[in-house]
Amino acid sequence: MEIDNQEFRDKRLLVLGGTSASLDLVRLARTMGAYVIVTDEADVSQRISKQIADEAAMVSTDDIPGLIQLVKDKKIDGAFCGPSEFNLKNLIELCDQSGLPCYASPKQWELCSNKKIFKEYCIKNKVPTAQEYSIDRFTRDGQDHGVEYPLIVKPVDGCSSKGISICNNREEVTRAYEAALAASVSRHAVIEQYIDNGGEIFSFRYILDEGAYDPYLTFDTYIADPVNKKYLISAFTCFPSKHTEAFLHDLDPNVRNMFEDMGLKNGVAFIQSIPYKGKIYCHEMGYRLSGGMIYKITEPLMGINDMKMMLRYALGGTMVRPEEIKKIRLDYEDIVMAQLMIPLDSGTIGSIEGLDEIMKMECIVDFLQYYKSGDTIGPEVMGTLGQHFGRFTLKAFNREDMKTAVQMIQSKLLVRNTLGQDMYSMKFDMGRCGW
Repeated sequence: MEIDNQEFRDKRLLVLGGTSASLDLVRLARTMGAYVIVTDEADVSQRISKQIADEAAMVSTDDIPGLIQLVKDKKIDGAFCGPSEFNLKNLIELCDQSGLPCYASPKQWELCSNKKIFKEYCIKNKVPTAQEYSIDRFTRDGQDHGVEYPLIVKPVDGCSSKGISICNNREEVTRAYEAALAASVSRHAVIEQYIDNGGEIFSFRYILDEGAYDPYLTFDTYIADPVNKKYLISAFTCFPSKHTEAFLHDLDPNVRNMFEDMGLKNGVAFIQSIPYKGKIYCHEMGYRLSGGMIYKITEPLMGINDMKMMLRYALGGTMVRPEEIKKIRLDYEDIVMAQLMIPLDSGTIGSIEGLDEIMKMECIVDFLQYYKSGDTIGPEVMGTLGQHFGRFTLKAFNREDMKTAVQMIQSKLLVRNTLGQDMYSMKFDMGRCGW
């Protein structure tokens, strides 16, 4: 991660959450001069981000009065967190009550994190979305007449792919609806037409700066299990996207209008959509940093780091600088970047082979490893981001080189369980990209 100055010197930053999700955030803030305090309720030795912070606190991230007192006692200049939606909700509430800078208000967070409310804004601003159904259509035999299966059922406020199911009949819908409610903080779920396009997702990201909205990245993501639709987590993400031109022509103006309608002013936002038969159907929005650490693509690609921008704003600075906006490019002919995720089967990791050799490959920009030997991937995380062993960020000069790099990584990496069985069975087929 390239650092060019010490602009946070003499600033004190409170980071909510001490897991690996905050690791890059803590590293960046400290390297840029900030004094970093990390808090959550776990023991210091069990939280990796606490270990590298200047100071660790023991206030739970949902203890708002305790956090407010911590801000006063430690003379905190700003607070921030990683992509955890649980911690983000607490962060926004803390900043709202303590007067610390924050890119979003509690009301704005609710608009963007609730899938149902987001869809209402899409419809209002002529942003295409999938057909939605009420649960009442599925409570008795015959009421679902005319419904075109498959459907997707998901919590309105869920994250990390939890509580999401693909359903092919009425009985599956009713079961999935209860599972989605259980995964929803607000106990609400949504039922939509599942657009079966082979498991491809088109995403686009914006930088928001005092009411100006600049798209700065478009990319294509492919889910791990497009056939059985059991594991709806990402397997491969690549840039540039083949849908960029259609996005700029058909979606961008209406999306900007929608952001203005929502009252969004600062921060970063992304929308996930389903490309299908020449149209793009939007289905989910995030008003936060990406769990996919997109700055690991944008920084080596064009010198833009949205985490740095968000940190700057959290510590009382401007969101974005003019020279950063000038660096934005949405399309490249001479470079391909990607993230390859490694989904594992459930079990306890007995051995990991091939990583040392893989890390010597020129295409490797970054690798984030979530599990080590002895760790267990339980059945409860299957189909969620907790199924990922790790995430490679890759850079190549053309699609053929990228294809070769991915195939080489997948052939060399061997993760075995304690019985000696291969846990990495869901390898990505590069043919799905159409390259």
